[in-house]
Amino acid sequence: MGNTLRNNLLRTFIVCTLLGTSYLQSYAVNATVMGNLPSQVLESSGVDFTGGASFWTHNDGYGDNNLYKVSNSGVLSRTVNVVGAVNNDWEDITHDHSRTYMFIGDFGNNACDRTNLHIYRTQYPSTTSASSVTAEAINFTYPDQHQFPSAWMNFDVESFIHYDGHLFLFTKADGDAIGYTKMYMLPDVPGTYVATLVDSFYTNDRTTSADISPDGSTLILISNTHLHLFRNFQSTNFFEGQHTQINISGTWTQKEAVTFWSNNEIYLTDEDNGSGNHLYYIDLSAWIPTTTGISENSLSESITAAPNPSNNSFTVNMNSVQSGGVQLRLFDLTGKMVREVLVNEPVSILRMETADLPSGVYFYKLVADRRELKTARMVVSH
Repeated sequence: MGNTLRNNLLRTFIVCTLLGTSYLQSYAVNATVMGNLPSQVLESSGVDFTGGASFWTHNDGYGDNNLYKVSNSGVLSRTVNVVGAVNNDWEDITHDHSRTYMFIGDFGNNACDRTNLHIYRTQYPSTTSASSVTAEAINFTYPDQHQFPSAWMNFDVESFIHYDGHLFLFTKADGDAIGYTKMYMLPDVPGTYVATLVDSFYTNDRTTSADISPDGSTLILISNTHLHLFRNFQSTNFFEGQHTQINISGTWTQKEAVTFWSNNEIYLTDEDNGSGNHLYYIDLSAWIPTTTGISENSLSESITAAPNPSNNSFTVNMNSVQSGGVQLRLFDLTGKMVREVLVNEPVSILRMETADLPSGVYFYKLVADRRELKTARMVVSH
């Protein structure tokens, strides 16, 4: 056991022993129902924002190897089959920062007895018009599981994120293990690995999904009734950051998926257990201010795009020179990327052609050095 893990286990044990759960200040938030999920998705267990105005989701099991694209009101617009994968128990999806790849977590393990744990890596489905994507497998085992099934029920994973070139997995504890979520780390390239046990945190909860904000400043874990935010962390020491627990008000439903829409807005989905099968929106700006650290709000406001509406082209002015790896992407309202400009040298101005695009509403996203600088609306009018 590493020093970081040992120290954090000791830290959370002491806090919880002395104070129980009373050390968590009580907050509550309402989840706004945006729409019903389509009938093809009865058990939405993962959701991923496309970067445009829509989401990818999937079923939990059923042998259903499809990804479903839905609007921000839950309307189905596209179905993509994942070739070379098996849906034993898909529990979450995520993407790398550039949305080059999607990762599908086939690691549901309720009985803690699985020996065939996988994460599937595919081309990000929004970047192709094909009806299928091909999966490559990241196979893994846990370094601390030695019995199958395990009497210590803390080897079920239902949530993960991609961050800084790695995948981070969070357990959903059961039985006597309820309370702690363990965090494991894996490479993000296909192969066979033993996961690295990195850390643990006492949420007094059963973690069902996770995501990290576009600017990389906030990790969120959810359960059926709570949100857990971790902020002001250094590097990948997420659990050493500021922890905030927020209660989800209203009727209990089986909420199993979360994704960031912006740096302080999220969407959730739940399974259809009689009162669910919805897409929800939550504004977290009361807990995640728009201005953080290096002032993303000021930086975003200093970036301008003109003309808007655009006819033949528009220009993005960053008002400061950005180093190499600058990406300007344009998405239509379905979340499909329709245009991209990549620059691998210092630049302060980017130009995007729109003369051959249909008139309509689009969203442009500017990324530099793997950090999202701005996402905003762009109208094309001829």
